[in-house]
Amino acid sequence: MTAWPLVLAVGLSTSPSGEPPRPATRVAVEVFSVGLAAGEDVGLRFARQEAPLVEGRDPDPLGRSLATRDSAAIAAIHSTSWRWEGDGRIVLTYVAWIKEGRLGADALPLPPLTASGPTDPLHPRPAQIRELDPLAHGLRHLAFLVQQDHDGALRRALGARALTMLHSFEPTVAGELR
Repeated sequence: MTAWPLVLAVGLSTSPSGEPPRPATRVAVEVFSVGLAAGEDVGLRFARQEAPLVEGRDPDPLGRSLATRDSAAIAAIHSTSWRWEGDGRIVLTYVAWIKEGRLGADALPLPPLTASGPTDPLHPRPAQIRELDPLAHGLRHLAFLVQQDHDGALRRALGARALTMLHSFEPTVAGELR
């Protein structure tokens, strides 16, 4: 998998060409917390939180704090994508798998998720990004990571019921064109 660096123009005083300064890029962190209720076979539940990232800060701690108030409840968290929004923001998306029975009471049942459709290889961002598209992408990527979990650490962290649920998602990489 190829990792591409994300370079953001943040707080420039002048551009290299001497043009007037541009405003700093606004960055937000979005976290989809996903999990299973204890003892129920009703399927996955999810909650979504978003907050602005303070300039110069590491987004990972913010992602963990948005996932749940109880950091010990997180089985696994992974940054799965980033996207540009029409309002000029860059949104970094994380999927956090919350341990069984520890997801907040505000979690909703996960509806059927569908792919957002084909993309042009030269314009990889879909024409429309629906609210749960980043979650669908993140769960497919998490299923891929489980497939590639050669030492079993992720599988052990998630547990058998979570692995069964992830098995229903078609594994896919994030950010790689072949």
